[in-house]
Amino acid sequence: MTGPTAEDKARQRKALYILLGILTALLIIGGAVYIVHQQKKISEIQELSALDKKLLEEDYNDLVLQYEGFKFTVDNDSLLNQLASEQAKVQRLMEELQTVKSTNAAKIADLRRELETLRKVLRNYVVQIDSLNRANEALRTENQAVKQQISQVTTQRQRLQAEKEKLAGQVQLAAKLSVSGLQVRGLNSRGRDTKRVQNMKQLEFTFQLDRNVTAEPGMKTIYLRITKPDGVLLEQPGVSGTFPFESGQVPYSVSRQVEYGGEPVSMTIYWDIQEFLIEGSYQVEFFADGYLIGRSTFSLS
Repeated sequence: MTGPTAEDKARQRKALYILLGILTALLIIGGAVYIVHQQKKISEIQELSALDKKLLEEDYNDLVLQYEGFKFTVDNDSLLNQLASEQAKVQRLMEELQTVKSTNAAKIADLRRELETLRKVLRNYVVQIDSLNRANEALRTENQAVKQQISQVTTQRQRLQAEKEKLAGQVQLAAKLSVSGLQVRGLNSRGRDTKRVQNMKQLEFTFQLDRNVTAEPGMKTIYLRITKPDGVLLEQPGVSGTFPFESGQVPYSVSRQVEYGGEPVSMTIYWDIQEFLIEGSYQVEFFADGYLIGRSTFSLS
């Protein structure tokens, strides 16, 4: 048995070389295809990142516009300042985003989280603005009601003034008690006399319930009406109220109870000044047991 001839060996080497060439070509082609595929994939990722950044910029810009729009619906200066501050923060972050490369995924993710936080803040402001708007609407409704009440009170005051002048003589004659010796003093914050109305903290009314042995003895409630020069009655919540008079209810400024047994009684009533008092002539009226028992005037300057 004879071994392979030289010609056979040459053919084998040639076949081996061809096979190696084919494998090398396949490896080169495969590598080229892989590189092209990876480059395409990288390009797609870059395009997606750029698009994601662009969408995030639009979200920031939309948030800036929302803040700007809400500023026109708010009348509260403090809330306006807060909205302006938050809007400026959104603007700064948007400008920062514009300088970030689209490939910087970590930074873009941070800015996206900041955007969500700012959106939550805006939602809180929306709740506050809605609450303020509802409150303002309620105030407008209440203001209209107050205007109507003022009109009614003005009309009622004019009617009461006419009735009071008509009945003054009759009521005075029918009064069982009478007041005399009225003295009015303005007191400052230290309880000292002052003549300047802007320094007054209290008005002190000192007077005497005159002797009247025919009056029914017992506790008497003295109602004091203090009317300003412009005809407006001085009133304060928790101090003022109304009392029955001539089949109606008449408002009073302040009241005080006193034990009366028919003999003269000295009294002092104080009015704490919590409103602006104008200069001019004031009227004081005293009522007790449903009667007008005294009337006088005093001036503040």
